[in-house]
Amino acid sequence: MGMYGTLRRVSPADAERLRTDPRLLEAFLFGEPPIVVEERMPGVLGFLLRLTPIKVQRTEPAPPSDDPLWPPPASGEQLDLDKAWHGLHFLLTGTADGGAEPASFLLTGGEELGDDEEDVQARLLRPAQVRALAEHLAPLGADELTRRFDPERMTKLGIYPTAIWKRPEETDAPRGFLLDAFTGLRDFVADAAREDHAIVVCIS
Repeated sequence: MGMYGTLRRVSPADAERLRTDPRLLEAFLFGEPPIVVEERMPGVLGFLLRLTPIKVQRTEPAPPSDDPLWPPPASGEQLDLDKAWHGLHFLLTGTADGGAEPASFLLTGGEELGDDEEDVQARLLRPAQVRALAEHLAPLGADELTRRFDPERMTKLGIYPTAIWKRPEETDAPRGFLLDAFTGLRDFVADAAREDHAIVVCIS
């Protein structure tokens, strides 16, 4: 499965809604919850299961709703960093999990949202923090990021996904993977800053 990074921009008013109503956060991050359906097993196995309290269940995607808890992201509202989030953090901070703000905003800083669940980290960057991050990213280019790219150190620090950084650039292009992701990140944050939007950062 792996861990993936996602950024989604919201207006300050919608950011306040997410802060104050925990029900909205899951729908905002992952869409409408799936439907759990009891599955009837055929044949003898199904007959025997009906004699026990054991239930076999499966999930199905929720059907489209005219009144969802939170609508899906519109074009330009969401950025999927895939598995590049940790490598980008390293390029921006030189660390695995620290660094000074605003460079560290992919992993630290901002306000934590929702419950403290181990497999989902969601944080809110307010508009002032988004502007600071945009200003930090704006002057960075491919040459500087290439200088910071250090496969040996990234592997030693356990930068996720650890196995890819030493792969040959000619075939797997791990550096190019990060540079492309950085361009998307810089443009996305710049657009959010111009609109005076907040950003929710989710690692899950």
